[in-house]
Amino acid sequence: MSKESERLFEAMNQLKDSTIEAGSQTFRRRPWRRQAAMAACLCVAALGAGIYTGVIPLGGGDGGAGHQEGTTFLSYAGPVFPLTLEEADGAVTAQRAVTMDFAPWVPQWLTNEAEAASRDWLTEEERQAVVEQYDQWFPEGGRWETDDHILVTDAYTLSNTAGEERTVTVLYPFAASLKTLDTLRPTLTLDGRELDTRLHVGAYSGGFEGAWNGQLAGDPQGSVNLKYAKSWEDYRALLADGSYLANALGDEPDFTGVPVVVYKLTDPYGPAVDEEAGVTNPTLRAAFRLDYGRTTVLTYGFHGGSFDQEGGAMIQSFSIPQPGEPGYGSDVYYLLVLGEDIQDLTLQGYADGSLDADARALDGCGAAVERYESNLDAVLREILPLMAGSQLADGAGSVDFEVYYRAFREYLLSYGGLASQSMERYEAGWLESMDGDVWSVDRVCWLEAEITLPAGGSAAVTASMTKQASYDYACSGRDNVGVKGYDLVTGMGSNLTFTGQTARLEDRGQIRIVRQNFGFDLEGGIDTVTLEQGTEHYYLEVRRLDGTVPEGPPET
Repeated sequence: MSKESERLFEAMNQLKDSTIEAGSQTFRRRPWRRQAAMAACLCVAALGAGIYTGVIPLGGGDGGAGHQEGTTFLSYAGPVFPLTLEEADGAVTAQRAVTMDFAPWVPQWLTNEAEAASRDWLTEEERQAVVEQYDQWFPEGGRWETDDHILVTDAYTLSNTAGEERTVTVLYPFAASLKTLDTLRPTLTLDGRELDTRLHVGAYSGGFEGAWNGQLAGDPQGSVNLKYAKSWEDYRALLADGSYLANALGDEPDFTGVPVVVYKLTDPYGPAVDEEAGVTNPTLRAAFRLDYGRTTVLTYGFHGGSFDQEGGAMIQSFSIPQPGEPGYGSDVYYLLVLGEDIQDLTLQGYADGSLDADARALDGCGAAVERYESNLDAVLREILPLMAGSQLADGAGSVDFEVYYRAFREYLLSYGGLASQSMERYEAGWLESMDGDVWSVDRVCWLEAEITLPAGGSAAVTASMTKQASYDYACSGRDNVGVKGYDLVTGMGSNLTFTGQTARLEDRGQIRIVRQNFGFDLEGGIDTVTLEQGTEHYYLEVRRLDGTVPEGPPET
């Protein structure tokens, strides 16, 4: 830390528990360069891969290099992966049998009363109102519901060819996001008994691209949009060298040694909204000077920003909470400064959310500001529960705070303010912009369990799970709309020696096959096939069979 920063820290300590009143900016005004990337973050994502030590470029795409078979869907759910061992053991062999069950496709009648009863957070009067509304929409008393996911049973017979007992650690991989983890997490059993498992969550399995799928003029190689994995080859590249799995199994990032200066703003105040007076969105700006090469600023609670790297200035802003708004009176805002401290911090109110230099200033605006020094681990443990509390509360156990916190730290190191090269998507420094992606991006996760194989004996390990469909968006205009895809890989990421693999299809009379390379023949009664050892990837693409959803209510 420089002597100038040390003196600045001493001076800024006078801000503790005080209030910075509205004031003029103390730095020279310059034209503010707005980040067009922030407005482009809602564009449609494509494909890619990355881990928290860096981004792995991948192939694949519509007719692109490496994709040889099946459809490249706009939304790809990832394949069913094979079981592996934490450490390879040549004495252990595996026989695999995969069952794809279309039971969720079978229509189920949902009554209007059942729909209302499922909303157990409503009062009895409110539930009755739901029944009345649904009676108008569905006058027959209910509706038929179906799902497009399937149930997968991935069963293994593990055999120990050695003359002594073997205890091995098995790892079962599956594709999911933090948001879908509880729905898609498999159940592992050993000889029919459920195993205690440890969860390992992998990093984001995709990458980034420029605006409008990288086709915006002047921005072909940008990083404002998420670029999801789009084919099985993308996952093959992701897992090829073992580094992705090694990261998932390895030590988590430690932020306790990362110093941070915290500016905590509470009790913001200012004039109320007054449309007639032109006060449409009372906003508070925090303006300050900094050296962009020596300082990184992360924020919580701010949603407007302007960044002048050449002039060494930054603005972070937020709308002043109004009476009656959610959280009014309990709002808290953070500026987290890593590296050299910021200088000349001022707060100024404005009549609207504009960041223009000539925007109309407002008197009587400010906030209480507390400055203190801490470490990044302690501060994130203070902020992240505020940011992700509702999603953590909704979880069914797989995503506790520590699972989420590790994923957030890895994301921050890979793509956010702590990355060697931050993605444009996160250049504003807003922790909230990363939070939404941490929950939603696709990952490969593993369940770990320890099993013992008797000398010369075997054991049955089975993974049972829900598997989402790959599909094309209804608004895409593609001929493939309505087709659902499911696929598996035979050896990707696995160190097991397979003595044979089979696949079985339980179609439940609900589907017709559009494309496949399994060899199923529903009309010919072939629903079980042997998978060739040399074929890496198997795919099944289907449509719903006409007439499988009844037109009217059930007879009883």
